[in-house]
Amino acid sequence: MKIIKYLFYIFIICMLIIFLSMIKINNHYVNKNFLEINPNNINSSVIKKIYIFFDIAYENLLLKFSTEHKNYWNVENKVLRDQLPTEYVIKSKGPFTINKSLSSKNYENWPRSHGNSTSNRFSYLNFINKSNIEQLEVAWIYNSNDRNENRSNLDVQCNPVIFNGIIYTPTAGGYIVSVDGYTGKEIWRSKKFKDDVARRGILYWEGNKFNEPRIYFSNNSQLVALNSKNGDVIKSFGVKNSGFVKTGYSTVAPLIYKDVLIIATWNKTIEAYDLINGKIKYKISFEDNKNKRHGGKKYNARKGSNPWGGISMDVDRGIAYITTGNPHSYFDGTRRPGKNDYSNSVIAMDLLNKKILWSFQETSHDIWNSDLPAPPILTSIKKDNKKIDVVAVVTKRGNTLILDRVTGESLFDLTYKKAPISLLPGEKTSPYQLDLKIPEPFSKNQFSEKDIFYLNDDSKLEIEEIVKNSNHGFFATHELNKKTIQYNFHGGAEWMGASVDDDNQVLYVTANNIPWIAEVIAEPNKNYEYNSTFKRFLDKQGYPASKPPWGTLSALNLNNGKLIWKIPFGNYSDLEKRGIPKTGTENFGGATATSSGLIFATGTLDKMIYVYDSSSGKELWKKELPFIGSAPPSIYSANGEQFIIVQSTGSHSLRSGYQVKMGDALVAFKLKK
Repeated sequence: MKIIKYLFYIFIICMLIIFLSMIKINNHYVNKNFLEINPNNINSSVIKKIYIFFDIAYENLLLKFSTEHKNYWNVENKVLRDQLPTEYVIKSKGPFTINKSLSSKNYENWPRSHGNSTSNRFSYLNFINKSNIEQLEVAWIYNSNDRNENRSNLDVQCNPVIFNGIIYTPTAGGYIVSVDGYTGKEIWRSKKFKDDVARRGILYWEGNKFNEPRIYFSNNSQLVALNSKNGDVIKSFGVKNSGFVKTGYSTVAPLIYKDVLIIATWNKTIEAYDLINGKIKYKISFEDNKNKRHGGKKYNARKGSNPWGGISMDVDRGIAYITTGNPHSYFDGTRRPGKNDYSNSVIAMDLLNKKILWSFQETSHDIWNSDLPAPPILTSIKKDNKKIDVVAVVTKRGNTLILDRVTGESLFDLTYKKAPISLLPGEKTSPYQLDLKIPEPFSKNQFSEKDIFYLNDDSKLEIEEIVKNSNHGFFATHELNKKTIQYNFHGGAEWMGASVDDDNQVLYVTANNIPWIAEVIAEPNKNYEYNSTFKRFLDKQGYPASKPPWGTLSALNLNNGKLIWKIPFGNYSDLEKRGIPKTGTENFGGATATSSGLIFATGTLDKMIYVYDSSSGKELWKKELPFIGSAPPSIYSANGEQFIIVQSTGSHSLRSGYQVKMGDALVAFKLKK
């Protein structure tokens, strides 16, 4: 009896320790309880193992004795799904928000990654134009010479910023450097940060009469301020004069709203800090956190849904816009039934009232990795003879979401089509998914047998057999012992996003049309635990097993949602020699357009930077880079001359499927003297 008594005491003590470890104080959140009790808050690995032990034991009890939890793992009812209407349409009604503010325009400076707070990535410099583009040449190449061989697969994805002819950018080795924009000479180099410092964004602030100009960026889970003149960490910024502010993990460029720095973090939070001293102001959460068990297992949508694509700001209205990724796991949603709110979404944050203003979800209960990976772009379009302020978002599914900035209502009708059920035990798919007609999709979004492509007959039988025995089509679901073929795992659009001409309401976007094979696998000797695999669907020669183009550049009229033109983007020289029309290639670099009618685009497997006529898509000029372009071009002027610079460091995303060499070049172009 004493042993049982002692065991009972030990159990109670363990439960108390676990309970206390789950408590977190949220003293800066405006929309969360002061005390949060969540197992994800446990930091100790030992306590976490004890919690998992008891959690699995409780899960097994529920699966053994609870009919409700056992029935959860039944396959979805196809009869009930079949009884639903084939589709429904949400009409675009309005009233819409009339244009209020002038758009930010980039001329000689480029103060924030993607250009400015609206992320439109468009330059109004016109020294370089159609009449002289043939005179473009390499002005200089800057090499940081600091690539970390232990992280040799890491590329530089940050769109560089420029102010008064001085470039500020992260390097492949984890430094921030200042480079003379005219000569390419390094001015200063910061202390060493993480290898992926300022991963997808950096911000320049001009300063004021009391404070020097600064560079702001995220270093994983730190917000950092550097003196722009010498690269020193500003000690007065941060806790205890450290120069650093501890934050949630962030990859994108900060924003400035009045006297506050705004960042988007992987804690599913907008965080606000004092611009000068870095003190925390407030946090706004957009977390989908349901404390309930399904099939014996705890609801789990906390991982994923990260704002890793970007953040933009309507400064006049005090509204921040973010795009979010898919919930985890990629293809298994059994532990997160429901829509999974705030994932795959555009979210508008009212910073004046410190609340979520609205959210729009493209893919409900995502089990396809269909992020909204790109920065939201603030622009205006013409509708019913009125100029309407909108946020435009390009997506992995090849859609362009055009939403009213204040209400979140779509400017075009939304068609929702009935989606198939899943045969994976426990999966609860959404009955309908968005099937956007207008704006017209700029990339493929559902694989079919008509897409099969092979260059040689020795691949024919294998490819046809794989397709025959796989699921594919409109939101094709996953099942055990059968593969699924889908587009969009790496785009459509990707984190580079698009470039928008505000004056003419035209959007330019690079995209991928690569098929992928996904498979969900049951973990042996575990209750309804799944793992997954995924790979590009390639033929024996390493080319995509779908019809070209495999990479595209498109121009979209934002006023009517119609594609103006679409061309293959990138080239395989060996296929060209065989007389095969230009196929395009998978690409991760992006496009930047100018008011002179040019588009500068990079990121293709052929290592080129291309220049196109923005009115027609005609290729005007190209030049091979040292390595694949890894971020969209930035455009600025120095000493009265216009420059285009591009990160040329190889591609982390392409390296997993192709022979890609990594490097550390920043390449600048200008007109011949």
